Amino acid sequence: MIQRILMIVLAAVLGGCGGQEKKKEPAAELARYEYSDNRVEVAVMELREAPFRQQIATNGKLRAGSKSVLAFKTSGTIDKVHVSNGDRVSAGTVLAELDRTEVQNALTAALQSFEKAKIDLNDAIIGFGYGSAEDPQVPERTMELAKIRSGYNVAELNLENARNAVAACTLKAPFDGKVATITGHPYERSGAEFCILVDDARLVAAFSVLETELDFVRKGNVVKVASFFSPENYVNGRITSVNPLVDNNGQVLVEAEIVNNGTFVDGMNVKLLVEKVLPGQLVVPKSAVVMRDNYEVLFRYRDGKAYWTYVHTVLDNSSEYVVTANTERGADLAAGDLIIVSGNLNLGNETAVVVKP
Repeated sequence: MIQRILMIVLAAVLGGCGGQEKKKEPAAELARYEYSDNRVEVAVMELREAPFRQQIATNGKLRAGSKSVLAFKTSGTIDKVHVSNGDRVSAGTVLAELDRTEVQNALTAALQSFEKAKIDLNDAIIGFGYGSAEDPQVPERTMELAKIRSGYNVAELNLENARNAVAACTLKAPFDGKVATITGHPYERSGAEFCILVDDARLVAAFSVLETELDFVRKGNVVKVASFFSPENYVNGRITSVNPLVDNNGQVLVEAEIVNNGTFVDGMNVKLLVEKVLPGQLVVPKSAVVMRDNYEVLFRYRDGKAYWTYVHTVLDNSSEYVVTANTERGADLAAGDLIIVSGNLNLGNETAVVVKP
């Protein structure tokens, strides 16, 4: 019995020793826990003098490069409509037609009158002693008198008017564009307006700037245009005109042309960025400048450390600052300095840092 108890105790002791052995960690694992790199990882850029795009932001409105209200040149009953709203058509495309019954009859009558007038003209020329109206020897004055007596001139004019009336029954697109706002339908009388044709391949953005901002707007300068539903997707345009008058609100009307990327439509309200390039500026991304003690600072990198540098941001655009050293606080800044542009939110002066590869 005693032997049996001793064996149980011995087994328990050996089992406990085995458990402790499993909890021991390899030396390499212990070394990993003991080593810790406290340096902050940052990204840097070399500060250089570069062109800076100074910007002003404003709103404007788009209009199509070409836009026309189309209507039949004559009154009548609409017979056929060949297009729908939104259709893109080429110049010369037939959009709609009027019933031609009356004008076609008038054209037939005009043709017959003209043929009779030619016969009468020929008789008149023979009466003047010449062989026919085609005789090249007939004097110009004699021919004029013969045309008057035969009614040739009136018949010719009536024929031309009848042909024009037939042509006026067909409404064609005067330029490439999209059909919009169709108001005429088959079996209705033609009105003052059938549809609107809009050429929105190129659009004009009309906007206003303050008279103090006139230095930004020059004919040919680049502007960026974006819709309000996609404000980050800008399309480049160029200023085409600057109105030489200042209105009662101290503003000047400016127009710029853009190529439609398919997202803009006539009448749309848009955002615009007007840019002016200033050469030779110390430019940094906005992420490089942070606030410390209510002062603007950036961090310069040197010998594995970040050095706190007071600056002034003298100009800015949507993504960059132009900076100068805050000399009142003893700071200096020059081209060639390495500037920390990320990982700087919690840095202090002389914080140890490591540059990202």
